[in-house]
Amino acid sequence: MPLTKLNLRLDPKLFAEHGVNVNDDSLAERVNQRNKRMEKLYNQQAKRNKQKVIWDKSLWASGEISFDFKDWKPNERQNPIKAKNLGNKAFKLAHQMATNGHLNVIMSGDAGVGKTSLALAMLSKLKQDNKTVLFVSVIALSQLVSDQYEYNDRKEQLQDLKRAMCECDVLLLDDLGADGGSAEKVMSNGYTGARKDVQALMFDVANNRYEGTKKEQNAARKAGIKLSKPVHQTIITTNNMTEELERIYGERTISRLISRDPNHRLAFNDMEDMRTKEGI
Repeated sequence: MPLTKLNLRLDPKLFAEHGVNVNDDSLAERVNQRNKRMEKLYNQQAKRNKQKVIWDKSLWASGEISFDFKDWKPNERQNPIKAKNLGNKAFKLAHQMATNGHLNVIMSGDAGVGKTSLALAMLSKLKQDNKTVLFVSVIALSQLVSDQYEYNDRKEQLQDLKRAMCECDVLLLDDLGADGGSAEKVMSNGYTGARKDVQALMFDVANNRYEGTKKEQNAARKAGIKLSKPVHQTIITTNNMTEELERIYGERTISRLISRDPNHRLAFNDMEDMRTKEGI
């Protein structure tokens, strides 16, 4: 279709001065393809901007940490075969989270064995795959919840953080359960769990991530579709057993956060403490 049929009120002579024939039947299609490319570039830039906005809300216990899969060195471990298998499984799960988008991952084991390292490597890969990701230290989160009652800026920060925790594509909750006390305390008679305000926050986040936000649920109903669950994916690192986490935060919360599928669980049993080598 000649470009003149697109209701463009431009002088053909002006185009001709730049070597453009407005009567060229292919011109409209070329313009359309260019607009599509520009729209794609715009969407990609908007996604990158959103990624940065969400990532910048990350909550660290002691400063930001970076780690990639190339930094995982199985041969430097006492059990290199297991370390290699853990790294491979984490990489495959990250790929699965980027492509399928409906699973949670839990990494369990003693402190310093590399859980946070591999979890961060997964986030790094997911960022490369255009996912919005967020890191939240549960210890720092508990402190922020406490601080909100004394400092207004902390309350605003917590509100912004909670929104990001509910909506980001992939959330990493680091050291889940660390605010609950020792295992002996957690499993003792009369234990009532983490602070009630922390429990309430964790349930709201877990529920929004599993069921979808109200906005997402309403949009799905209007479209007549069923949301695949979890709607938003979560990576957990923890030193605690699942039973202990249920006592700390409540069974309803943990059931929404932690997968029972063994394929989505990484156990760092018998791995040595590498914290000093990795600077974590």
